[in-house]
Amino acid sequence: MQNKRTAWLFGLLMFYFIFAMHIYWPNRGGSGFYLPWNMVGIICLAVMTLGTMIIVRPPLAGSRLFTPLALGTFILLLPLLWTKTPYLGEALPRLIGLLMGVAGYFSLLQYPLNRQWRHRLLILLLAATVIEAVWAMLQYFWLMPDSAIPYGIFQQVNVLASFMACGLALALYLYCGSHHRYLQWLMGLMLLIAPFLLLISFSRIGLLAFILITPWQLMMLYRVSRRRCALATLFILVGVLAALVMIDIKGAPRAIATVSTLSYRLISWQEAWLMLWEKPLLGWGYGSFQYHFLHHIHLTQPDLPLSFNLSHPHNELLLWGVEGGLLSLTGIALMGYGLWQLLRRCLVFPLRPAPWIAALPIMLHMMVEYPLSLSAAHALFLLVILRVSDLRHSYRRATKWQQIVRLSASSLSALTLLYMINGLHSALTITAVEKQGLQSVDAMQRVISPTPWQTRYEFDIRLHQLLQYPRSKEVAALLNYQQWAENEIRVRPEANIYFNLILVSRLLQQPQRATVLLLEAQRLFPEDMRFKEE
Repeated sequence: MQNKRTAWLFGLLMFYFIFAMHIYWPNRGGSGFYLPWNMVGIICLAVMTLGTMIIVRPPLAGSRLFTPLALGTFILLLPLLWTKTPYLGEALPRLIGLLMGVAGYFSLLQYPLNRQWRHRLLILLLAATVIEAVWAMLQYFWLMPDSAIPYGIFQQVNVLASFMACGLALALYLYCGSHHRYLQWLMGLMLLIAPFLLLISFSRIGLLAFILITPWQLMMLYRVSRRRCALATLFILVGVLAALVMIDIKGAPRAIATVSTLSYRLISWQEAWLMLWEKPLLGWGYGSFQYHFLHHIHLTQPDLPLSFNLSHPHNELLLWGVEGGLLSLTGIALMGYGLWQLLRRCLVFPLRPAPWIAALPIMLHMMVEYPLSLSAAHALFLLVILRVSDLRHSYRRATKWQQIVRLSASSLSALTLLYMINGLHSALTITAVEKQGLQSVDAMQRVISPTPWQTRYEFDIRLHQLLQYPRSKEVAALLNYQQWAENEIRVRPEANIYFNLILVSRLLQQPQRATVLLLEAQRLFPEDMRFKEE
């Protein structure tokens, strides 16, 4: 019976990692739930959690990692009690992702995994990285211009790079013990392609993971088999040399561009630290980072020539710290303690191959960007790797308590499932309307609220009404846009909204308000020529 349940879990994960995560959905960019494949990932977690809570019976299982993970999540949710209403919509996607991640990990713990099932799950993850690697190679050689950098399904080079680094680490781990010929071909393909893609992408975080982790794993492999270590090194060197040849032929246009982003990122980290120390206990409030950061940095550094309009400080610890203060960082520290509990038994033997090493590129990436908001596939990869590395134990508690846990997890998953399915419907509808230039928004009547795309939906509706004003001359359209935009710039200050709001204020014969907005826009967006003095 247990094998049938585990087979159901494996089948669901196989459907996601082999098929669902590689499907392209039309979108207009962004992060979080504005990327449809992230909603697909959350749907997978919701289905897994809901199905698990239905089929499993007490006693439920936990682990040394899960207990501090759950306590840390509880602490991270506490700032919601004093989060202001306008910012709640910005914070909600991240918190839904957090809750579903914890629920998904709890679900994975309910399935006993013997050595064979663990091995199968790791092969499944490796297959997912190989599929993306092959897709990226097709993009590089046939589907994209010579100057373009492949990004796979992720639409972001660094996200592909960290995924390739994970695949490379996983291939080296599996190579330590696998004797199956076809699996060795799969690992050899990854050992060849991953270094190639890491070099031609010129992703700093991908290359850092490659430089730090690969020599360490080759030392592990050397202790297992000198012959395999030599073969793996040969594959990697061939991939590196091939990349250098292609860079010499096609050039590396991203190499110069990435240098300038480093100073930009250092300035943002410095400012985020200042904000953290200004409000160290409870932070600035969940969902308010973009607004407060933009105003804060142009107040403390008024001579900046460029706008620093960031929705994320490019460091997960800083984001939780700025928005939630030391309270949220305490929750993060609890999670870190749980991770240490998981890894400390492995660190006693630092040269013993371990699957958790394949998760390190994602953890490194979280320190310089927000990969889990850009790719749900990274999140699920991380959860599965941690589960394979973890040891579960059964809870010896009352059945009633466990029934409450099952009911809560089931309810959360069911509601999230409906919300995400509606989000996919909204995403397809709104994207289709936007691609037509908002000429007609009649199709948007099919959007059902609330939706993860609520902000985008309201933006398009108000902008469409504003674009119709030259023909309709309806003052109500101006008033509606003004009311919406005044609230919007208090949460998501954007230059285009400021520009439109200034024009609307002038059309409504409100010159004083237009002047105030213009001065504010000049301070927040110093490089935007639309706000220069006439």
